[in-house]
Amino acid sequence: MQQPRSKVSWSAAIFSISHTVLGSLAFIVALLTCLSLHYRRVVRNHVAGYPEEWWPSVSATIGDWFPERNIFQILCAATAGFRLAMIGLCGALASYSYNRPLGGTLLGATGVLRTFSCGGWIFVTSTDHSLVHDIMMGVYIGLTPIWMGLCLTQLEPRVKSEAYRRAQTLRTVSAFLFYACTPLMVYFYRKHRIDRIPGMYSRYALLEWTLVAMDVLFDSASAWDLSVIQGEVSFPLIKHEKSAAAPKNQSSPVWPWTVSQAFLAFTAWSTWFGLIPTIFYFSVSNMAAEGVELFVLSQCVGIALVAMTPIERIVRGTHAMSIRHPHPWILVSGWVASLCGGIASYALQSASMRLTASAGACALLAVLTAVDWSHAWETGRLNECVATWLVGLVGALVARYANHANLPTWVFMDATNGGRHVLVLSIAIVCLVPLVVPSLRQLPTPHVRRSPSSFGSFILASVALGTWLIEIQTLLSDSGTLIAFTWAGYPVRGPQAVPHGMWVVSAMAVSVTLSMWYPYTGSSVLAIALHALGVYIVLVYDHWLGFAGGLCIALTLPAMAMPLFHSALAHHPLRAMGVAWLTATFLAFLGVLTTAYAFLPGAYVMREHTGALLGIETAILSWGLWHARREGVRARIAHATGARSRRAMRTLTALLVALVGAASVVPLVRYVPPSSITPHHTPDRILTAGIWTVHFGFDQLMRDSTRRMSSILRTMELDIVGLLETDLHRPAFGNRDLTQWLAQDLHMYADLGPSPKKHTWGAVLLSKFPIINSTHHLLPSPHGELAPAIHAVLDIWGVPTHVVVSHNGQFEDKLDRELQTKAIARILSDAYPHPAIFLGYVVTKPHAPRPEPYDILFSDGLIFDVDPDDKDRWCQYLGFRGLERVGYARVSRYTVTDTELQTFKLAVPDRLEPNRDVRPFRVSGRHFKPAAWTYPLSLVRPGVRVNETHKYSPYIYPQYFEFEARH
Repeated sequence: MQQPRSKVSWSAAIFSISHTVLGSLAFIVALLTCLSLHYRRVVRNHVAGYPEEWWPSVSATIGDWFPERNIFQILCAATAGFRLAMIGLCGALASYSYNRPLGGTLLGATGVLRTFSCGGWIFVTSTDHSLVHDIMMGVYIGLTPIWMGLCLTQLEPRVKSEAYRRAQTLRTVSAFLFYACTPLMVYFYRKHRIDRIPGMYSRYALLEWTLVAMDVLFDSASAWDLSVIQGEVSFPLIKHEKSAAAPKNQSSPVWPWTVSQAFLAFTAWSTWFGLIPTIFYFSVSNMAAEGVELFVLSQCVGIALVAMTPIERIVRGTHAMSIRHPHPWILVSGWVASLCGGIASYALQSASMRLTASAGACALLAVLTAVDWSHAWETGRLNECVATWLVGLVGALVARYANHANLPTWVFMDATNGGRHVLVLSIAIVCLVPLVVPSLRQLPTPHVRRSPSSFGSFILASVALGTWLIEIQTLLSDSGTLIAFTWAGYPVRGPQAVPHGMWVVSAMAVSVTLSMWYPYTGSSVLAIALHALGVYIVLVYDHWLGFAGGLCIALTLPAMAMPLFHSALAHHPLRAMGVAWLTATFLAFLGVLTTAYAFLPGAYVMREHTGALLGIETAILSWGLWHARREGVRARIAHATGARSRRAMRTLTALLVALVGAASVVPLVRYVPPSSITPHHTPDRILTAGIWTVHFGFDQLMRDSTRRMSSILRTMELDIVGLLETDLHRPAFGNRDLTQWLAQDLHMYADLGPSPKKHTWGAVLLSKFPIINSTHHLLPSPHGELAPAIHAVLDIWGVPTHVVVSHNGQFEDKLDRELQTKAIARILSDAYPHPAIFLGYVVTKPHAPRPEPYDILFSDGLIFDVDPDDKDRWCQYLGFRGLERVGYARVSRYTVTDTELQTFKLAVPDRLEPNRDVRPFRVSGRHFKPAAWTYPLSLVRPGVRVNETHKYSPYIYPQYFEFEARH
C-alpha cells in the first residue's frame, strides 16, 4: 500500500517577493541605522553640514560607516540568490512561454551582468577603491535602461491577463519616475558641485533615494509575471494516534478582544494626530517648505504601495474586491512595526528620524486599518469595529485632558515633558496577544460580497469619509479646541478647558453610544442639520452660545462614522481608503494655508477662510450622509444582533462610562484655587514682567517645550508674561494648549489670545495678578499675516494697570507693521494716564525713524522704552508708563525656542506719575546690593556660551536702576 504524502504548493512569485522585501529592508535598515547613530556626520559634505545639509546620499549611507555598511552588505548577499532566481525564471518565461528565445536570453544575460555590477559597487565602496566602485556603478547605470526596456517588451504574453496589466502599469510608472528624476538630479548636483550652494546635495540625495525606490519597485512587478509558474513538493505523511479533541468553546469571552482592539485604536489615533505637527515643526523652523511636507501623504502612499505591488497578494480575498486578514503573525508584525515607528521612535534623538519613523507608522496603520475595517464590513461586524475605534478616539481625548492637552505617546514627548511611551507600549504589546491566541482571536470568515457600483458613488463615499477624518482632527482631537474657538477673554463669560473639557468628552461618549445601539443616528436629517447648525454657531458666536454649537458638533460628528464607513467600504476598501486619506490630506493642507499663506506662492487665496473651508466640509459630509441613507446602504447598517455582538457593545459602553468617569476626575486634580495665585514680591510692591516668543511650544530639538518654559519662568520669578506664537489649536500644531500646564504649574491666570478662527499665530497673557478685563484685537494686516494683540487691565495691588501683549507682522510687510504699531499705540494712548505695560514683538531697530515702528510705538503710545541704550534688539520690546523701572535682564534662548526671554522689574509707586522718567539712573549689576526681589544669580555665567545654557545675555549681569532715585 502506497504511503500517503503531504503536498506543498508554491508560486515562483516568492522569489520576486523575497527579493523586494530583502532589498528594501537592506536600504531601509541601513538608512535608519545611519540616521540614528551619526546623522550629522553622514549629511556633512565638502560644501556644508547640518542644518544646511539634512539628508544623506546613498553611497555615504551604505559605504562609509559601521554598522550600517555591514548590515547592508549582509542583507544584499541574502538578496542575491532570490534575485538570480528571479532573473533566470523571467528569462525562461520569455524564451519558452512567450516564444521569444533571443529576447529571453538577452533579458537573463543583462539581468545577471547588472546584478554582478551592482555587487561590484556595493561590496567595493568608494573608500575601498574609488575607481572600481565608479566603473561598476557606471556599468550598472548603463545596463539599467536595457534591463527596463527588455522587461517592458519581452515579458508580454499573447493573452493579456490582469496580472500582466498590473505588472506593466507598475513598471511603466516606476520607470517614468526613475528617469523623470534624472534631470533634477543633474541640476542639483551641478548646483552643489559647481556653484557650491549649501543644501543642494541633500536634494540630490533625496532624489537618489527615489531612484533606488523606483528600481526596487520596477523589479517587484515580476511577481505578477512569475505567478504563472507553480511548483509542488510532497513529503511522506506519518500518522499519529490522537485523542479525541475536546469540543471548541463557542462562548469564548468577548471583552479581551474588544478592550485590546480599543487600546490599539487609541495608539493609532495618537500616531495619526502627531504626524502633521511633526511635519510642520520643520516648516516653521525653516520658514519655508523644504520637501518634508510630502510626508503628509504617508497614508496615501502606504495604501498605494500595497494596492499596486505584489504585497496586495497578502491581503487579497477569494472574491473580486474582497480583502482578507493576513496571517495573525503578519498582522502582529505590522502592529509592532507601527508601534515602534509611531511611539517607540520618541527615543531617537534626531528629529528627522522621528519624523521618518512616524510617517512610516502612519502609512502602515493606514493599510492595517483598511484591512481591518474591510474585513469587518465583509463579516457583518463593521458597527462593532467602528464603535471600537470611536472608543479609542474618546480614550485619546481623555488621555490628552489628563496630560495638559498633549498625547503621552507623541514622538515629540518624552519622560521629561509628560510622555508615557514605555507604559503605553507595554499595554499595547499585551493587547496584541488576542491576535495570536486562537481562543481569544475573533476574525470570522467573510460572507458579504461587494458588488460593482458607479464611479460617482465611489468618489462621493470616499471623499465624505476623508472629510470626516479631517474634521475629527480639526475639531475633536482635543477636548479644549472647541472651547478655544469660543474663548474671548475676561471676565469669564464662557467655558474653560478645565473643567468644561469633560463636557466635550461626555458629548462624544453619548454620540458613540447612540451610534452603537442606533446606527442610523448619524445619517438622520436631525443629525445633519444639528451638525451644520453647530458649525455655524461656533464660527459666529463666542462664550456659552458658541460652546453650545461646539457640543452639537461633539454630539453628531462621531455618530456620522457608522453610515460613512458603511458607504465607503461597500467599494474596494484599499481604493476607497486611499481616496479618503488623500481627501483628508488635501483638506488639512488647505486648513494650514488659512493662516500660513505666506509660506507658499498662491496660498493667499486661502487667507482667513476657515469658515468657508468648514462650510465646504460640512456640505460634503451632508451630501455623503444623504447618499448613505440609500436603501442599499441602510440595509447593511443593522442593530447589534446575537449574544456575542451584544456582549461586545456592552463592553464598549462600559469603557465609555469608565472614560467619562476618568475625565470627571481630571478637573479635581488640576484645579488651582485662586487663593494660591499670589505675586512674588508683594511687600516690596515690585513685579517682574517679560515677553517671550515660544515657537509654538516646540524646542530646537523637536520636543514639547512647555515644561522647560515653566522652569525658566519660575526661576525668573515672573509675575506677568506675554507669550507669542501660541495658537496651537489647529492640526498643524497638534491642537495643543501650552497654557494648561503653565497656568497650573506656575499658579497664574491665563488668557489665550484671539481664537483659532481668527487666523493669527496667537498670543497668551499669564498673570499673577487678577485680570479685571481683557480684549482680543486683530491688528490691521492688509498684506501679511494677521497680527494678534491682547489688551488687559490687571489689578496690581489695587492699581488698575493696562497691559498689552502683541505680535507684529514680519519685516517684509512694512505697511502692515506700521499700521499695526499705530493701532497698538492708540490702545496705549487711550489708556493714558493709567499705568501701562507693553510686552510685544515689533520687528524694528531701536530708535529707527518713522515709518519704522519704534518711534510710533513709544512716542504715540506715550510709554517709555525699558532701556534706550540697548541697541542690540530687533523683535521683542518692553515698555512702561506710570511705574518705576527697577531692573532689566535678557535671558539667552538656549534650545527652548529661537528667541530670548526679555524681562524687566517695575515698582508700583505710592503716587502715580505717568510722565516721570527715571531711566537715566543706572548702576552696575555686580555692585547692586542684593535684595529679595533682585534677579537670581544662577544665570550669571560669564564663561558659558549662549547656546550652551540659559544665561544673562548680552549683559553678563542684570541691569539695575538706582533705588533711591525713585523718591
